[in-house]
Amino acid sequence: MYVFLEILTVILVASAIAMALAHALELPGKLRLGRQEYFVVQQIYDPGFTIGGGIGGIVATLR
Repeated sequence: MYVFLEILTVILVASAIAMALAHALELPGKLRLGRQEYFVVQQIYDPGFTIGGGIGGIVATLR
């Protein structure tokens, strides 16, 4: 059971890091947008990054 939790933790942390990297790599494209377009695009992406990274970090920390 302990090995399973270690593997799950690694997967969750890796997915949180991947989401953070994807968010950072999107920045140059977002900087080319106007103010209104930026806020529209930002609303599309924020829930996925917040939920995925937040849940992964919390579960990995609680184990």
